Amino acid sequence: EDDYEFEISPDRAPLPALKSLDREGRVIHIGSFSKSLFPGLRLGFLVGPAPFIREARALRATVLRHPPGLLQRAAAHFLSMGHYDAMLRRLTRAFATRRAVMLKAAEENGLTIAGAIEDGGSSLWMRAPKGVNVAELAHQLKDRSVLIEPGTPFFSTAREGESFYRIAYSSITSDRIPEGIQRIARVQATLAR
Repeated sequence: EDDYEFEISPDRAPLPALKSLDREGRVIHIGSFSKSLFPGLRLGFLVGPAPFIREARALRATVLRHPPGLLQRAAAHFLSMGHYDAMLRRLTRAFATRRAVMLKAAEENGLTIAGAIEDGGSSLWMRAPKGVNVAELAHQLKDRSVLIEPGTPFFSTAREGESFYRIAYSSITSDRIPEGIQRIARVQATLAR
């Protein structure tokens, strides 16, 4: 179980981790601070049976060095002082605001959100209009300073994901979101012709 966004759900309590329901020791819970703190930190954790953890540690030691001790101690201190929890509350509020702005802008510009709108997270899944090549959409938007993530890598076959893309709101301020959504809508409309 890789539950990297469970802590940033503003409207509901997080669902229990699969590991908390595991009675047979078959679930490995993986966590990371790279999404919530910063990507360069490269600190995370595993929760699982002791034999698995021993093997994972041995394997990791052969693949790459451990994170610097100073970073590990700084992160541990940050957590122990309660700063991480306070930061998560601020982050959750900021993401909720950005999400609301993005949802409103998407509706106003006629973009289609794919599937149910879930609480929390840091991105939305979108569906492009029929006939729009999402790879070309991503290419043209990049030239207009808007980044989208084509959906094909997230599906078992490229064909299944070819009309989907993901847009994130985690690293953009709320005031810039409407213009980005307008750019997506304009380019989609051009490609749909």
